[in-house]
Amino acid sequence: MMQNKVRKFNKERNYNLDPMPVAARILDIQSEMGELAKECLKTSNYGADDFYVTTDFELEFGDVLYSLLSLAEEVNVSAEKCLDKALYKYKKRLAMQKTMGSEADF
Repeated sequence: MMQNKVRKFNKERNYNLDPMPVAARILDIQSEMGELAKECLKTSNYGADDFYVTTDFELEFGDVLYSLLSLAEEVNVSAEKCLDKALYKYKKRLAMQKTMGSEADF
């Protein structure tokens, strides 16, 4: 499981002894998402060309995953269980409303 890899990595480097405050971790995730978005823009020439996956995109995607999984560890939640709950929610929305978007919940 990916979360176990992050747990082991952080533990080996003692990152888990002084966890990042949750608000700071959320900002870190947002920053990493921005870097991922920047790679999409660069690769597609700001939308003028088709997107394709580059090594830099993969590295930034990995940074996003690492940050998300570190947050899961720091707040003691199972990322896999959270994903399962989200997939169940989307499946239910699709069955009832034919869309996954939360705007249909209103």
